[in-house]
Formats: sequence, C-alpha cells, structure tokens
Amino acid sequence: PDRLAALEGLKELQHLQPEREFRLIEVNATLDDVDAMRKDLVALLKPAGTLMDLNIGAALSLAAKCRGVLKRVAPAIGGDAWMENSSNISAFEVVSRGYTSAARVILMGHGADEQCGGYRRHVTKFREGGWSALAREVEMDVNRLWHRNLGRDDRCISNQGREARFPFLDEEVALALHAMPIWVKVDPTKAQGEGDKQVLRVIARDLLRLREAAKRTKRAIQFGTRIAKLSNVRDFGSSRAANMASAGTVALPEMQTKR
Repeated sequence: PDRLAALEGLKELQHLQPEREFRLIEVNATLDDVDAMRKDLVALLKPAGTLMDLNIGAALSLAAKCRGVLKRVAPAIGGDAWMENSSNISAFEVVSRGYTSAARVILMGHGADEQCGGYRRHVTKFREGGWSALAREVEMDVNRLWHRNLGRDDRCISNQGREARFPFLDEEVALALHAMPIWVKVDPTKAQGEGDKQVLRVIARDLLRLREAAKRTKRAIQFGTRIAKLSNVRDFGSSRAANMASAGTVALPEMQTKR
C-alpha cells in the first residue's frame, strides 16, 4: 500500500510542478535483510523493545539506506486522467536499478499525528469524553513523543548516515499548533481522511494544491510496508494468531530479563 501511495504522490508532484523532475527510490527488502541487521537494530531501539518497535525501526532503517530502483514519471503524463492507474508501470520510467542517494537529510512526518489528532484512538477519546477528553489525549501524545518514538526513529535513521529533520516539530510550527483550538486541528465527527489532521489536510488541499495527498488515509509504516504481516506469519503462523497474541506488544527476546 505504501508503494502505491508513493507512486501516486510522485505523479501528483510532477503534475503540479512540470518544470522540475521528481524522482522516487523504491527500496525493496526482505525479512532476511531485517535479520541481518537485527543485532544493531535492537541496540538502536533501546529502551524500546517490542516486536512493533523492531518492525518500525527496520522499515525506517532500510528506507534510510536510500538504495534501490530509481523511477520518474514517464513523459506525456497529463490531462484530466493523470491520476488514473497511478501504479500502472507504463506511467513510470526506471532511471537506475542500483541507485543510492547522496542526500544526507531526510524529512520526517513525526508530530503530525500527535499534534493534530491523527490516530484512531483520538476518535475513541472524543466519543468517550468529548472535546476536553480529546484535547487531553493530544496533549499526552505531544508530551511523550520524544521518548516514545522520536529517539528510537532518529537513531535508526542516523545509523544509516542520514540526518532526520522534523518540520512538524519546528518550534514555530509546534507553537502555532499548540495555540489552535482542538476543533480546528481535528474533527472526529468527519470521516477518516478528512477530519483527522484536519488543519494539515486543508493546508495541503487549498494552499499546496495537493488534493490527492490531502485525502489519503493514515496507514502505520509497519502495515503499509507489509513488514508486520510478513513477520507475523513467520513468527506466529498467521496474522490472526499474531493478533490473538497481541504481537505488537510482545517483548523481543533480547530485551527480556535473563535470570
């Protein structure tokens, strides 16, 4: 799913800015690649140490290698049908099959969900206690962001020789979002893909003209990359068995206290 979303995003950017060329690196990896880096990953994850942390850390680390198949939008993509069949192979050209980016900075989206009500549990909190309960949940997410996943993800990316930067956590951006009423940032009464992260969607749609990206629903990286599904089938036998075992919260063997 994330690959398809990336291809759709590539076409939308190219459509909006035809005078410049946008390129996408498709990073292909397997569980064998994850296993090969597992020892390093576990060290980078600490103090986090669940299977979910491993899957997220692995996906970020592999992506941060910025090594894979380089693609661009094929010429003559235009007109009203530019977003049709976005994953159609004929819509893209392979520039290189063994490309490694020389870029040293990676822009990350951390802080968008936490500050603007992007998680489904935010809807649950609203249903349970209204705007005040939702506001408290968002505040809790913002306050714990740095130790819940920001450090983990920054270490996984930095280990690949890249510097992660976080535009949504820029001081001026964060202060502006903090000053906004909660109902401006998020509206849980609206459908997913519209009310969650509402303020960011409006900016993307109306100011940046990224109309397709503005309505795309959230998908966690471990699910969008399919790494969770692959590891669940291998380690638990099936996705259903993994769900029954609450696989995402299972502590890694390396993190369990030895007696």
